[in-house]
Amino acid sequence: MNYTKLTFSFRTKEAESSFFRNFTISLVVLLLFPIVLLAQEGNISVNIQNGTVKTFMKQIEKQTKYTFVYRNNVLNVQSKVTVNCTNKPIKEILSQVFTPLNITYSVNNNTIVLVKQKAQPTNEEKKTIKGIVYDETGAPVIGANITQGTTGVITDINGTFTIIANPSQALTISYIGYKPQEIKANAKNDLRIYLQESSVALNEVVVVGYGAQSEKLVTTSISSLKIDNVDQGNDYNVAKMMQGRTPGVNVASASGTPGEQPSVRVRGIASISGNSTPLYVVDGVPSESMPMLNPNDVERMDVLKDASAAAIYGSRANNGVVIITTKSGNTNSKTQVNASVRHSLGWIAHDIPMANVSEYTRTMQTAVDNWNVQQKDTKQFFIPDQITETDWMKEIQRSMAQTTTASVNLSGGNDKTSFFTSLGFNDQEGIIRTSGFQQTNLRAKFTHKLNSWFKINLNLTGSYSKFDLVEDSNLSLKVIRTAREEQPWVGAYREDGTYTTMSTELCRHNPAMILNEEKWTVHKKQGVAALSFDITPVKGLKYTPSFSIYGILDEEKKTITEQNDYAERAGWGAIREQKNVSYRYIIDNVLSYENSWDKLMYSAMIGHSYEEYKYETFGAYSDNYSNGAFPSSNFGLINSGSNIYAGSIGYNAYGIESYFGRIALNWDNRYVLNATVRRDGSSRFSKDQRYGTFPSASFAWRIINEPFFPKGTPLNDLKLRVSWGNTGSMDGISNWAAMSLVTSGGSSYNGAAGFKIGADAANLIWEKANQINVGINAELFDGRITFAVDGYYQKTTGLLYNTSTLSTTGYTSRTSNVGSLENKGLEVMLSGQILKGSFKWDMNTNLTYTKNKLLSLDGVLDMKINNGGANTGKVMHALIVGQPVSAFYMLRQDGIYQTDSEIPIKLYDKGVRAGDCKYFDYDGDGDISDADRMYVGKVTPDVYGGITSNMSWKNFDLSIFCQYAIGGKILSAWKGCGGTEGTEHLGIASANIKGYKNGAWVDSQQFYNISKYAANHYWRGEGTSNTVPRPTLAGTFSGGFGNNLVSTRYLEDASYFKIKTITLGYNIPKNLLSKIHVTGARVFVSLDNFFTFTKYSGYDPEFSYDSSPTGDSYGADFGEQATLKSFIIGASINF
Repeated sequence: MNYTKLTFSFRTKEAESSFFRNFTISLVVLLLFPIVLLAQEGNISVNIQNGTVKTFMKQIEKQTKYTFVYRNNVLNVQSKVTVNCTNKPIKEILSQVFTPLNITYSVNNNTIVLVKQKAQPTNEEKKTIKGIVYDETGAPVIGANITQGTTGVITDINGTFTIIANPSQALTISYIGYKPQEIKANAKNDLRIYLQESSVALNEVVVVGYGAQSEKLVTTSISSLKIDNVDQGNDYNVAKMMQGRTPGVNVASASGTPGEQPSVRVRGIASISGNSTPLYVVDGVPSESMPMLNPNDVERMDVLKDASAAAIYGSRANNGVVIITTKSGNTNSKTQVNASVRHSLGWIAHDIPMANVSEYTRTMQTAVDNWNVQQKDTKQFFIPDQITETDWMKEIQRSMAQTTTASVNLSGGNDKTSFFTSLGFNDQEGIIRTSGFQQTNLRAKFTHKLNSWFKINLNLTGSYSKFDLVEDSNLSLKVIRTAREEQPWVGAYREDGTYTTMSTELCRHNPAMILNEEKWTVHKKQGVAALSFDITPVKGLKYTPSFSIYGILDEEKKTITEQNDYAERAGWGAIREQKNVSYRYIIDNVLSYENSWDKLMYSAMIGHSYEEYKYETFGAYSDNYSNGAFPSSNFGLINSGSNIYAGSIGYNAYGIESYFGRIALNWDNRYVLNATVRRDGSSRFSKDQRYGTFPSASFAWRIINEPFFPKGTPLNDLKLRVSWGNTGSMDGISNWAAMSLVTSGGSSYNGAAGFKIGADAANLIWEKANQINVGINAELFDGRITFAVDGYYQKTTGLLYNTSTLSTTGYTSRTSNVGSLENKGLEVMLSGQILKGSFKWDMNTNLTYTKNKLLSLDGVLDMKINNGGANTGKVMHALIVGQPVSAFYMLRQDGIYQTDSEIPIKLYDKGVRAGDCKYFDYDGDGDISDADRMYVGKVTPDVYGGITSNMSWKNFDLSIFCQYAIGGKILSAWKGCGGTEGTEHLGIASANIKGYKNGAWVDSQQFYNISKYAANHYWRGEGTSNTVPRPTLAGTFSGGFGNNLVSTRYLEDASYFKIKTITLGYNIPKNLLSKIHVTGARVFVSLDNFFTFTKYSGYDPEFSYDSSPTGDSYGADFGEQATLKSFIIGASINF
């Protein structure tokens, strides 16, 4: 059917005209600029009669792209000159003016550097001077500069140098990151020079939207992270590098499944229907999800947190923007090779032990006894004659999981060309036997200057990932959950080697069978190609056209054998395949200009962007093995059977067209003002509402540069920032929300199916967020202490949400703009150099406090109860006005009834007795029902952050990284919340199966296993427990009561403190490496995730089945694959 193509307006003439308009503009500019610039590179004319040098330089700068750079003591700009040159080369004119003034010059790119020509000493005054340059630890410094006048050399791999110079004049020794020194050789010819590390940080450049700014002049809230400074531990995921290291960014692991992507939140939850993930921009290419990157390819990450910083990305910036810049080659540098490898061994960090046969038998016997006493019955607990003690988790788990990671890159360049190429590989085993993840990355990045005004940039990257999956989430085939709940007295195999099976010996599907008789793989291929040009026709003016394409191909295949329990089940095929293809292309045109006047530095940028995204999916599955429809599992083709059935088939697309601009003003490095605006048009909205405008403004006051600020204080820098911005979101609606769509189905044609309206057009507007940010930055004691504080308030209005509607409309719900919410918080970052010298120690810490609240819904209701969560079908969340968006909504357990006399009569009549759960009666009617549910907490933490400590002594280094979160809640759904399954069912989960008794197979009722904790901590009498109830059988209670109702019995404190990584490294001495022509080598050992301090009883307090804050199972842990603690050994080498 082609109706979807007709409904996408940006794919019609509008999109085509926009594409060709962009292409034509870019082509015309590329053709015209060379013609204009040829004149710039030719001869010039200068005519000055008895003028000043300053006048001469201004004429040169006006006619060319060049800028003069010189020190104040080099040149008297008021010196008189006379120049009469017509159509002469610029070098000839420069020599005519500056040679008589004893000035030499050099031309570097667009800069003319003026230097005072010094009288050179005679050869008789010079002699050969030798020496060695060391750092504070005594290690030789490679590449240090030793200069005297215009003569200079650099130190070799051993830190040694030889220079012919005048011994009575000072040598200047300098190296990046160290204080320069001046030393006279005098009569010495064997110098030993020790450089001291500079405590004043280099003036870092922070990447912002469509540009970069000096860190000292940034007016907005941006968190920056250099990946080379991060201890990666056992992770091969760029997003996880931000965890605990970037204030305002909350990163949490969804599970321990290999290759699992973490959830990332910037400054809270900004939507009630979108996924609240930030926009990722990798080398200028945007993506709604984190690409599969090699962390060793990443140079830095800059997180645009406040609306003023992110507003330049407009409609997708509500949740923040993460700008990722990958590594590049350096110009005028020798070719370098960097390689690293690490290998780890992993075990479950915190296990959930299950009951053994004795504990299981005792507990289930108690459940039967309680039933018989209360029901006056004589039920017998079945115990088989043959018992095989089985640890089912060991049947499906590896004894340890291994991970190997390797990376190598090659980089370098000359004055015109730079390059960076890399290869990365990661092979990760899961703790479940057949699970795993592999990823291979390739990257090639090139720049080339055709001439002084035209540069080409090419960035090519590709990744291949393979996921070996297991049935972890399926409603029936949950391999880990079935392994926990299988009876501990039955093994996985019969005496003849066949599997024990469900409904025969087992209560659940045989987990060993699930693993062995199914192969499930996903192959993911990603590729990005980006081409851009930097065109600088005149001084300060830069035009950058670019074209990028980003494609993803996912291929999924699931094969089951004849021995699988589902081999003959309807809806299941012997082979199932799914293929998803998506790609986006982006055309950007950006024009920027910067200049200065007196003490004012100013810049402006305007741009246009067009982006189109398309997605197609196609799936199919074969016959199953019923009646021989599929011949054999040895056949690997889907058409080996008689029939092929349609799987998931679909098409999706959207387009965005944008216009944007920025103005930046800086007066004397004291007052800095930035303003941006972006206007986005999206195909998701109707024509009347298609465009949204997103402005922002920010101001910084560098108080430290004020004349009135006292000198001699410990402060080296003090900056006050204030910003406001407006951003948008379109996550909460489908790509076709603005259109009425026709589909087939229903029974409107005399009871028969036919065409019907599948979706009604909605006149929606953008979700918009206004945010105010106030911040302060300070440096003290020559940069040894840095401090930053940010406070923010964000209000989002026009929330997109599916609201209920009258059934007479033909729909049950429709998307509308309803309600508003707010986020506010405080972020603190503190870092310092505690010790210097031979033993160095620096630390940094960050803390984030955030508070989220739903302000309104549709103006009528003040609460919307969510649907049932996955795997239980039970409600655990609600949208409640005045409460956080991630609110838990359930019964509150107030302990255990210790005596029958405490129990209200209505509950006693329902079968409640001493030892059962005591729930809070919210409505006070003496009964427990859904009306007693209430707000009991939230998923998101109140406070989170991290601490990093780095120490070094001689060639050794030790780093410790910790992270923490305080105030969130987690639902331990793996215990059986709301259902009959789970490790704390205590007798209500059973199955009627076969059991071996008195030499024969007989019908029996057998129970699921429980956890060791539940088996040893349930209520046995007054005062024995106030948390875990007594064992009971299903049917004990009436009227909807139960000890397993969704309640705070399963809600636990998710606060934690983790010592995430401890790494000890050793740098091999350079004098040893020089013999094999190696510039650097390091070996290290590391402990990853070894120490977690938490009250949570599950695998990991970060886990969440649903990664979206508005998901029905957000914050619920169903006990999927466990987090591992790992021992790592690794090495790196540079040459």
